[in-house]
Amino acid sequence: MSAPLRSLRLSRIKLFGILTLVWGMAGCAVYNAMAPVDPLAGARQQRDQGYQAYQRQDYVKALAYYGEALKLAVKDDAAAFNADVYYKIGRTNLKQQNFQEAVEAFGQALGRQDAGHESDLAVLHNMLGTAYQKLGRIDAARQHLNQALAFRRKGNDVLGEARTLGNLGLSYLAQGRYVKALEFYRQSQRLFSGLPAAPAHDLGTILTNISSVYAEMGQYSKALDLQRQASAIFEKAGDQAGMASSLHNIGYIYSEQLDYPAAIKAFEQAISIREQLNDRFGAAETRNNLGLTLSHLQRHAEALSVLQGALEVLQKLNTRKQIAATYDSIGSVYARMGDYPLAFGAYQRALSIWRETNDRDSARITLGNIGSLLKQQGQDTLAIVFYKRSVNISEQIRNDLRVLPEQEQKAYLARVQGFYRSLADLLLRQDRVIEAQQVLDLLKVQEAVDFLGPVRGNDDTGKGVSTLPAEQEILNNYAALEQQAIQTGLALAALRKLDRANWSAEQSRQWQELNKQERSLQRAFMTFVESDEVRALVDRLSRDVRTQMPALEQLRPLRDNLVRLGQQVVLLYPLVLDDRLEIVLASAVSPPLHVSVPLAHEELNRAVLGFRTALTRRQDDVEHYAQKLYRWLVKPIERQLNQIGAETILYAPDGVLRYIPLAALHDGGQWLVRRFKTNNITAFSLTDLETRPVAKPKLLAAAFANGDYDFTVGDQHFDFKGLPFAGQEVNNLAKLYPDALKLMDRNFSPDAVIPELNSFNIIHFATHAALVSGKPYESFILFGDGERVTVDQVKYEWSLANVDLIVLSACETALGSALGKGEEILGLGFLMESAGARATLASLWSVDDGGTQVLMDEFYRQLKQAGHSKADALRKAQLAMIDSALDSRSGEGRGVRLGDDRRSVSFDHPYYWAPFILIGNGL
Repeated sequence: MSAPLRSLRLSRIKLFGILTLVWGMAGCAVYNAMAPVDPLAGARQQRDQGYQAYQRQDYVKALAYYGEALKLAVKDDAAAFNADVYYKIGRTNLKQQNFQEAVEAFGQALGRQDAGHESDLAVLHNMLGTAYQKLGRIDAARQHLNQALAFRRKGNDVLGEARTLGNLGLSYLAQGRYVKALEFYRQSQRLFSGLPAAPAHDLGTILTNISSVYAEMGQYSKALDLQRQASAIFEKAGDQAGMASSLHNIGYIYSEQLDYPAAIKAFEQAISIREQLNDRFGAAETRNNLGLTLSHLQRHAEALSVLQGALEVLQKLNTRKQIAATYDSIGSVYARMGDYPLAFGAYQRALSIWRETNDRDSARITLGNIGSLLKQQGQDTLAIVFYKRSVNISEQIRNDLRVLPEQEQKAYLARVQGFYRSLADLLLRQDRVIEAQQVLDLLKVQEAVDFLGPVRGNDDTGKGVSTLPAEQEILNNYAALEQQAIQTGLALAALRKLDRANWSAEQSRQWQELNKQERSLQRAFMTFVESDEVRALVDRLSRDVRTQMPALEQLRPLRDNLVRLGQQVVLLYPLVLDDRLEIVLASAVSPPLHVSVPLAHEELNRAVLGFRTALTRRQDDVEHYAQKLYRWLVKPIERQLNQIGAETILYAPDGVLRYIPLAALHDGGQWLVRRFKTNNITAFSLTDLETRPVAKPKLLAAAFANGDYDFTVGDQHFDFKGLPFAGQEVNNLAKLYPDALKLMDRNFSPDAVIPELNSFNIIHFATHAALVSGKPYESFILFGDGERVTVDQVKYEWSLANVDLIVLSACETALGSALGKGEEILGLGFLMESAGARATLASLWSVDDGGTQVLMDEFYRQLKQAGHSKADALRKAQLAMIDSALDSRSGEGRGVRLGDDRRSVSFDHPYYWAPFILIGNGL
């Protein structure tokens, strides 16, 4: 499945920029008032001319004037004046997206500011927080924003406090922490609403920012409603700039909903207003989105015309990153048109600027787009080279534990994930299985990132996928051209900063020469793929792949882990592609192998949905689907499993396969659980496969047995009743583990539990939990007192470093939604493992209360046996349920009401014994 050729710029919209850039200007008039008049007349004149240039959006000239003002203001008593100029320099650099330069300028201003002027200090801390947030340095951003907040509260500046709270909300949005962002935005909104004469611009802007959160969450109807409310406020106040931004954002929301005609209408209205205001940058920004939307409707010629118009304006403004993003957009349009050389040339121009500005996150997108372009041309071997570079940059960024610089870039994660999948696809097509296995591990991490936001994978994932010598030579050749392009681009940009009317004859000659060099380099890039040297390297690479065992250094750690575990343990990686399943099997006794199973994605989806329906509804045709999936997933590698003597399958399911338990597949004679122990893994788990049972189990057991809690989260309504058998379940555990801490109902509260978590090595929660597909911010664990702990809180506030096992015995995945790609299930494993837990036991569907009590009683009894691993205990408990006809009071179903009648229940249907999967280190 190839990654979509979608440009960077569709989601680069001014959803939040108004909040920070405009609000930060609050201290400007104060600084002007502080500046001495007579001794600094010349400096003041330069500063004022700079400000006039800034208002004209001539940022290059503005910075030049400000620089001259600083040169003239050298008196010892000019600190306040210089603070004002540095403030203006910082604000201008923010406009140009020069975030590091903005941080340095605001820092200089702060160092010159009198400690007694607290309102001005608040402004500068607010702007520093804004600039650091743009750099992705969220901790530094919050430090300054909190200082600004303290100054504003001390001065009883309610308006300033509301604005800074809004900026704090933006810092959480930059991390994808939607619930936390909304919390701060709502605080800000309440303060604005309480002011007797709150500026209409602020009221409209805070609604815009709340709308932006819902847009990021995919709740477009709510986002659109809020944006229209903001637009009405701007219109009533005659705020044309606010109106234009609202229309831009409305167009963006329509485009995300695929309502392209409505999006085009909104974008055109926004452009009209911005042109009337002479907002050249804003008009160019909206033109970028308009061009991309036209391209989606196959109106490619119009799209290119609009994008070229935007590019001309941005080049005059010399906003380098926006220029690069527009080139990327143009490349995407040419790619859709099938004009590969022009697409390649446009992507190259974007990539050169990303390199020049050290924007790694954007560079990885353009590199992936180049990979997709080469794949379209049938240049698979060369496409692998660029996909690898994209993936490895992604891994470097994540290994640095960096938060993405902009929340808008979080939308790119799905596209980057597509590059991982495309790379694995091409590698497997060329039988490069070891490299593909590396990518499959990395893919699991990126899919968890897509669901949870930034997470840490295992210590090896930051190294990325190996690059072969011939691949490195191709990249070196490309980099040499790229370096020339960067130097030429920098020289041209330096000349553009000067007033062309004042160029010397030498500068005019240099301009002509540089333009000639740029055209020559453009031709070189466009013919790069067809050059004799690159063709020779691709031929050599093809020979190397056929004759060598690549990436042996990456294979050895995996093989070593499996050898320590014993040859009976295998790793199984299925990869779901549009037209087939690729099954990769790794063991201690042979190199990884792969088998390709022709299978349409739609047919797999139907089988998974049919199987899951038969499981959850206890239908008699469950074996039919179980055998069909067995033929696709296990039968193709059955001979190898038998030869190895496999007893345990470490399973890393992909896509919709995450919604079904491997143990419940059927070979026509028996369930798979009779033949194998199964342990779902994440890439996180691979660092420590040799986990052993804890020597002294120490258990915290909690249950929601009585009560009824009714609430709404997002668009879903929940009505959860207590689980009577959960109370018995916890009582039985307390008897089995006499030192256990037992908490029931209202005593089972976050305040009682969270401080105690790290004091135990087994945590058992017999309560409801919901994992919502595509919406991690709506996922939660319900406590016995009715409180909910969200994914966000677990991720950032829980510590489970001493926890060997956490059990959620009434967890439900994808509640209320159609099958997605199962990221929520993968995300649960990552969530608990990243908090420190070594393994998680959770259910895939709403389970039977009485049946779960039986399963948990037997699981813990087995777990207490000497030498039994978690995987051993789960399998033995499942087999006991299959083999025994047990009488049980059915009571309340976990998530399903079963009634209170007493009847004989046979728990051999996989509905009862198969829902629980072990994720992590269960050996």
